[in-house]
Amino acid sequence: MGAFRLLLAVLVAVSHMGKNLAGLNPGVVAVISFLIISGFVMTSLIERNYRSIEKVGLFYVDRALRLYPQFLFYFVVSCLVIHFLLPGTPQAAELTVKTIASSVPILPLGFYMFGVAGTQILPPAWSLGLEMCFYLVIPFLLIFNARGAAFILSFGIFLLACLGYIDTDIYGYRLLPGVLFMFLCGSYLYKSDRKGVAIAVGTAIVAGLLFVAIMTGLIERQPFNAEVTLGIALGIPAVLLLSRFKFHPLDEFLGNISYGMFLNHFVVMYLLRGFWPVAYDAHIVAAVLALAFVFSTVSYYCVERPALKWRHRLRARTRKGAVPSRSSELAV
Repeated sequence: MGAFRLLLAVLVAVSHMGKNLAGLNPGVVAVISFLIISGFVMTSLIERNYRSIEKVGLFYVDRALRLYPQFLFYFVVSCLVIHFLLPGTPQAAELTVKTIASSVPILPLGFYMFGVAGTQILPPAWSLGLEMCFYLVIPFLLIFNARGAAFILSFGIFLLACLGYIDTDIYGYRLLPGVLFMFLCGSYLYKSDRKGVAIAVGTAIVAGLLFVAIMTGLIERQPFNAEVTLGIALGIPAVLLLSRFKFHPLDEFLGNISYGMFLNHFVVMYLLRGFWPVAYDAHIVAAVLALAFVFSTVSYYCVERPALKWRHRLRARTRKGAVPSRSSELAV
């Protein structure tokens, strides 16, 4: 699934350079697949290492060791680039103690729409705030077998948002109550049991029908409701299919690069903007992607790999005396 994650990161980057596909934002479609993958991977991680109340705190430490090294690295680099190359811009206006202090914990970034954090220093990071919200609840949903109730409630909120009864963008894409069921679709796919697959595939079919209804005008087009429904309809079968592939070193490498590329493409864009006005034609888009890939490779080996060793030691301690269950091909 590593190559797929890298493709998703590329789609997010391309969308931030103003490129659409058939009038749809490919970045939003990609983010939904990221949520589904996260649900799959977190279920695998918890089942193998942290499925007990006393281990929930260790799970949170594990996730912090995953998110923070590259996030902090690129956050600091972005602040420096903005300060020195983009003075007087909206990005520079966010370089305040308050905004920086509220951004570093990551979680507040998921609530930027309420003014609790900035959006310009590292724009893609808002979704990491959403990820953190999911991390807070998923251990308890698994331990107490509460996924079903959470899924139903979340899907109901999403439908209200998708149909425009409540804010479509906020409750149908940005906040956990309306997207939790997307994470849980990935969770249900983890062991590929008949019931879980039926729930996930059924959700994909419903999402596909909603997408068709939106695109044909039967349901009013709202901010990102077409992209979100398409992302669900495509992401679930993609994860179901790719999760069956065996481990491959090249796939692992590409997956390792995806997180840094997801974070750093705006830093590359800010660098280019600082030296000359940039029109994102095909050549510039390719240059941004190439530079982001190179920078991500360097940051993975120099910044994330040391933390990866700590994560593996943490998991090894939690598994002492336990028989490992199904292994995951994903770098988590």
